[in-house]
Amino acid sequence: MIRGLFFDVDGTLVSFQNRVVSEQVREDLLTLKARGMKLFLATGRSRQDLARTQMLRDLVFDGYITLNGQCCFNGREIYRDVPICREDLEAGCAVLREHPQFQAMLAGDGFSYLTGVNDRVRAVFDHLHTELYPVRSPEELLDEKIYQFIPLVTGEEEALFISRMTHCTYTRWHPMGIDILPQGRGKADGIQATLDYYGLERSEIAAFGDGHNDLTMLNLAGYSVAMGNGSHEVKAVADYITGTVEEDGISAALRHMHLL
Repeated sequence: MIRGLFFDVDGTLVSFQNRVVSEQVREDLLTLKARGMKLFLATGRSRQDLARTQMLRDLVFDGYITLNGQCCFNGREIYRDVPICREDLEAGCAVLREHPQFQAMLAGDGFSYLTGVNDRVRAVFDHLHTELYPVRSPEELLDEKIYQFIPLVTGEEEALFISRMTHCTYTRWHPMGIDILPQGRGKADGIQATLDYYGLERSEIAAFGDGHNDLTMLNLAGYSVAMGNGSHEVKAVADYITGTVEEDGISAALRHMHLL
């Protein structure tokens, strides 16, 4: 029996076109929550991004797996806290100094900064429907807890960072952006911490996603749903392929699963 649902945000709960959870999906999640279903977010976004965009409207989740699983919390406490080590942060900052044409986002829990602004940065933030972050030099952030180092680079350029940040892994979420995070399974590590915290089994959860950073999450879940707008990789591992986010694919999947 399914007792918990895990949702990616961008491209799954929220459309890049409509930029907010639809009324249908909102109503369905509120209904499930009232019936005792545990609802969780599993996103590459940070706590502050979710708040500033208001994309989730008035929905409150039982747990928040943010920054691709590195910072997980609920209304009581942070129960997973895994920042990037200083050695790798220094290595990433060195690449930025050596290649001033590149800029990056550095994300902590409660703050996000850019190392600078250029046309590439503006294009990515327009895609994210998010206001530009404040700008700080990367060196100023070395003493902070940084969970994601996010260079805005192409697939050809990413090796400059990946080869130097040797205690990290990465996942690409945009043609001009990768999330570099501590070595591990990304969202799956956050979900496992959540299962342990709430006493849930893998067989009791379903996960919904659309992108590359959702693969480990979908592979961990007892039942996995790929959005119709999802990548070929995501669809290949999913138990069920639903409609697109614009078609309220989550609502269709919940009915296919007989949860509603």
